[in-house]
Amino acid sequence: MPVNFIKIKDLISSRKGDVIVERENITTVKFENDKLVSINNTEKEGIGVRLIVNSRVGTSSTNDASKIEETFQKAEEISKFGEELDISFPKQPSFSIPIKIYDSSLENVNERDMVELGEEIIGSIKEIDPSIVVNLTIEKGFITKTIINSSGLDLSFDKTIWGISVEGVYVGRDESLLWLYDDKHTSRYDIDFSSMVSHIRNIYFFAQTSAKVQTGKYPVIFAPNCLYDLIKIMTISFSAENVYKGISPVGDKIGHEILSNKFSLADSPHIEWGINSQPFDDEGVLTNYKEIVSNGILKTFVNDLRTAYLQNQTPTGNGFRSFSSLPKPSFSNIIIPRGEYTLKEMISLLDRGLIVYQFLGGGQSNINAGEFSVNVETGFYIENGKITGRVKDTMLFGNVFEIFKKVIQASKETKNVYNAVLPYIMVDSVNVSSEV
Repeated sequence: MPVNFIKIKDLISSRKGDVIVERENITTVKFENDKLVSINNTEKEGIGVRLIVNSRVGTSSTNDASKIEETFQKAEEISKFGEELDISFPKQPSFSIPIKIYDSSLENVNERDMVELGEEIIGSIKEIDPSIVVNLTIEKGFITKTIINSSGLDLSFDKTIWGISVEGVYVGRDESLLWLYDDKHTSRYDIDFSSMVSHIRNIYFFAQTSAKVQTGKYPVIFAPNCLYDLIKIMTISFSAENVYKGISPVGDKIGHEILSNKFSLADSPHIEWGINSQPFDDEGVLTNYKEIVSNGILKTFVNDLRTAYLQNQTPTGNGFRSFSSLPKPSFSNIIIPRGEYTLKEMISLLDRGLIVYQFLGGGQSNINAGEFSVNVETGFYIENGKITGRVKDTMLFGNVFEIFKKVIQASKETKNVYNAVLPYIMVDSVNVSSEV
């Protein structure tokens, strides 16, 4: 049955709290080993209720729209054991922020279109080398979120999702595996996959020659995909949740230079067609652009209503959640500004170093402290300003805050990696361990 919004408003009006209603319609087409294996359509709808009763928080959720009253009752019961938290909920804003996040052309994209696109992408990759085995996922989605609270707020937005992830597996002449990967995630319908195929082609040809690197410290160029993995470790420390817990290594560094003056990072929720763009967060707080690190100086953290209340701060509009979970401070879209050099020029600057495109797995690390230890899945040795071959059995380790104190340059080229727009970044003196 459809969600009864009138009943939700009536129930929340006599209480203190908020309700999130989330609806998703997702179509996923999957290819494995070059062949179509599944077409899945999933529709789900969920209601999450958060109540403050006697200054304690209680939450409950349901995916059955007929059980709204029971969900409110359960949240009230749970509040007896909940955290003591007397937050204030935002009122209806006087203006709205228009953002392009819904592409109506996706309404006309059917499963056959998605299958044919997948077959075309696979065919293009096979032209590079017929022995490359391709796995591919294409996803189309429609999402609606509605936030209603006891302060009279009633906000809703619609968003489309379009994603392509392609993985090629190639066995080299020496029987080593090469993982060829690229993806594209946006809110806009986009069937131009030429940049993905071009990226995979370049990696394939670079990898036809092997190179050896000795254990030591080297300058490293991090490509956007692996840079994203390192930035995710860093942003954990920029969450007000971890600052409040006392586990952020930069919790007391606002206004201090914590990274290179050539490094900046921003949270940007209003990027057109951004996968994580939205006009307000999942608590109804208007989102806004904010610099987290500006030329190496730490400016602010991201928070939600809870952590803002606990630290006597203003909410930043970064409270994100699903209907079945509590909000947590999270980034929307991550932006690192482009630099002055092309990637080719950056490579030419190195006498000896590495360029790393992909890590293998998540590695072993103490991420709360910013530490990382990762195996290089796809990386290349640079000598005398040129890529000489692929490195194997190689690991990088260190601390993200230490290595990004040593930024040499960022590239002019940028790439969208899920919810981030990132350049290539060259840093000096990274720990490299090799079994050679």
